[in-house]
Amino acid sequence: MKSRIVFALVLGSASLLPSGLPQIFAQGCKDEEGMVADDKKAVTDMVETVKKESLQDFEKTFHQKSVANKLTFFGSMVDGYISCLQKLASDPATPKEDADAARGKIDAYSKLKEKIKQDRDAVKGARTGKEAKAHIEKIAYSL
Repeated sequence: MKSRIVFALVLGSASLLPSGLPQIFAQGCKDEEGMVADDKKAVTDMVETVKKESLQDFEKTFHQKSVANKLTFFGSMVDGYISCLQKLASDPATPKEDADAARGKIDAYSKLKEKIKQDRDAVKGARTGKEAKAHIEKIAYSL
């Protein structure tokens, strides 16, 4: 008797799952989007710090490496958000307007990801602290 009840509960839960998946993905994507926004703010704050400091302070506090690390992490967060949006857009249970919105965000965030990668590579590849600081001071991201 217990096994029939458990089987019925499992079967009933499974039948509810497909209708809830787009909502789960959508909520997960909202969480990812929030994390991306937080990382963007962290990078922006770091850029503002670098703008205000002297070259000697920049080199002494290892901000070239700090910014490169923040950009690496920011890029991975953007990549995770893009993956979530791709799952949402490709799910047949996702409403058309939500899937279209996700596709639009995928394009925008893919461009952002590429810009982050270029900036990270430029900061990491800078030969001098002065060159790195100058590049960091130009970093700005918008969506």
